[in-house]
Amino acid sequence: MEPMNCTAWVRGDTVEIWAGTQSQGPNQGILSPVASVTPAKVKVNTLLLGGGFGRRFAPDFTIDATLLSKISGKPVKLVYTREDDMAAGYYRPAAVTKFEAALDDKGTPTMLKCGVGSPSIMAASGFMKIPDNGVDNFAMEGIADHPYDIPNQRLAYGRTEPGPQVWFWRSVGHSQNIFFIESFIDELAAAAKADPYEYRRALLAKQPRYKAVLELAAQKAGWGRPLPAGVHRGIAVAQSFGSYVAEVVEVSIGADGTPKVHRVVAAVDCGMTVNPQTIERQIEGGIVYGLSAALYGRIGFKDGRVEQGNFHDYPVLRMNEMPKVEVHILPSTEKPGGIGEPGTPPIAPAVANAIFAATGQRLRSLPFDTAKLKRA
Repeated sequence: MEPMNCTAWVRGDTVEIWAGTQSQGPNQGILSPVASVTPAKVKVNTLLLGGGFGRRFAPDFTIDATLLSKISGKPVKLVYTREDDMAAGYYRPAAVTKFEAALDDKGTPTMLKCGVGSPSIMAASGFMKIPDNGVDNFAMEGIADHPYDIPNQRLAYGRTEPGPQVWFWRSVGHSQNIFFIESFIDELAAAAKADPYEYRRALLAKQPRYKAVLELAAQKAGWGRPLPAGVHRGIAVAQSFGSYVAEVVEVSIGADGTPKVHRVVAAVDCGMTVNPQTIERQIEGGIVYGLSAALYGRIGFKDGRVEQGNFHDYPVLRMNEMPKVEVHILPSTEKPGGIGEPGTPPIAPAVANAIFAATGQRLRSLPFDTAKLKRA
């Protein structure tokens, strides 16, 4: 919610900044040539930040403030306007994935082919080296390590750079890749005429932590029990940052095609826990974030410029749209995983899968094109 901001003061051979930044170490190396000082002479005071999610790992706002201080010889407080922030040139990658699968006579997948095309965040960062095999690990996470027991697989990455600067976004590659693969697994279940929960459960027999969160989410959501007329369920499961999350959603579709998410039931295995309330709040926040992106998160370009400028044309989820969220934590003695990001990846595919259950239509891109759901 907080636009990019930084206070910088260049004094002789020293630089001091005050910023809500996620890249303290890199900032020392980046700002030293900007101010013509050694990295040891760059002091970074880390402030509480009003939302990070990867965007505050970028150094543009700290560079701007440092340059202005160097030029003016005075301390400078820089705050981007919302419009500057929207058009600052850091966006999650535009990605596309093509799937093919073969099913046996029982509907079980025997082959999976997957091709991912996207820009490289590693290359865009300027300080990360793409492995010798040419595969950006961020672009493949969530697909290269998917949990489903399918014997014959070919998973491939093709780098493509359509133009806009790409950067980290909450849950990084998992944010799009879990949407892709969890939507496709749902399509396989439909092709096999199988229950989407039971279909996943059978394919996760060798993955006890995935299976446990899937079962807990389904149980707590009452999977299989009747729902009010017009309300349908969808399900998705994911692992990211060492934590396992399954989410079941309850969705209805308005006459204008707008999905309404009434309830989200999340089951979480993040290893050993310290503060359950922190875990619950992070999962809730990740769900808000993922729902906003799935329903509204469209950035358009015209004549080389970003079309959106503020929350009137780039909306986020409002309080009256927020579903009821239940978070159930599995007791675990495993090492702790992350919790700030794992709540985001499953929500978009779970909603898309519920929309299919409600309408028979597959929404295969983000944000959702809900015009396809409008009733005649």
